[in-house]
Amino acid sequence: MTAAPEPATRTWGRWLVLAAVIAGVALFLAYGPDEQTVIRRSGEWRAAARADLAAALAVFVLAGTVVIALSVPVGIWLTALAGFLFGTWLGAAAVNIGATAGAALAFLAARYVFAGPLRRAASRPRLGRAVAAIDRGFRERGAYYVLLLRLTPILPFWVLNLGLALTPVRLRDYWWATQLGTLPATVVVANAGASLAEVTTFQDILSWKVLAALCLLPLVPFVLHHTIGRRLEDRPPPAGGR
Repeated sequence: MTAAPEPATRTWGRWLVLAAVIAGVALFLAYGPDEQTVIRRSGEWRAAARADLAAALAVFVLAGTVVIALSVPVGIWLTALAGFLFGTWLGAAAVNIGATAGAALAFLAARYVFAGPLRRAASRPRLGRAVAAIDRGFRERGAYYVLLLRLTPILPFWVLNLGLALTPVRLRDYWWATQLGTLPATVVVANAGASLAEVTTFQDILSWKVLAALCLLPLVPFVLHHTIGRRLEDRPPPAGGR
């Protein structure tokens, strides 16, 4: 069966969203602060954060939301900077809130722009069966899969934001699983940033202790798979596939 063509307004809407994201990334790359600027002004920003903590947190969360929504791959450095500016726990909370909100915006934009065209392209029988199997898994256990993926820091954060948008996982499940799943790595990196007396290079943050902690994080999905995951696999799917 041939799919009905989409209304022209929806097609144009997709192009406008895509153009806005591309323009936002271009503006950030052209006018946003580079690493040397951040390093040079980090002490000044920390003094300002201590002088007016509420305003500094609001600005940081908003900036983090925008940067992550644009899928700019600076998450680890943003987290380290948050730890340096606000301390481990407050910095981790600021990053967690801003990154989750930005991830949700990227997720919604990618779903609106790409999901429909890609699903129409997946109408071939073999590819269609594979897509149907993935869809079934994410409909039944979407939050669990998102949590596992977020707890395994192998794929870049922004890649998961865009890739998960092509699945039928619900936004609310995606939101809370992202917020919970990114928290351990966020705390580790924010703590590394908080331990710096001053920022001289962001490479200093990736000490062997930080790398070891990040390497241990994939053990969490392994434990979850052999506990909660086994129970989910043994549970019959809900009636109607939803």
